[in-house]
Amino acid sequence: MAQASASGNLMINTLSGPTECVPVQFTWSGGQAPYYLSLIPGGQPSAQAIRQFPIQNGNSYTWTVDLASGTSFTTELRDKTGAVAYSDIQNVQPGPDNRLSPSLHVDASPTY
Repeated sequence: MAQASASGNLMINTLSGPTECVPVQFTWSGGQAPYYLSLIPGGQPSAQAIRQFPIQNGNSYTWTVDLASGTSFTTELRDKTGAVAYSDIQNVQPGPDNRLSPSLHVDASPTY
């Protein structure tokens, strides 16, 4: 996992191949708790978050990817001082064995 830096010592990892319906772990270092972790559209730091996670007091968070394949996002991490760190742009990969969650699956032809 690559690391992207920000002002000060706050750093957030860049996920390696996030995949639909597969757990991934965000890790970070530096800064001061609590931490505010979110996903924004890829490479758009001023955009509204597409996913916000619970406030974190530790240095890692596990998330089961619930974004559709092909979604591009950047991980944004803020600490209590207002310091911010961004990951590189990441793209969601198709899930194994087409195991999409119901919220991601679009059934174009109903089964009778």
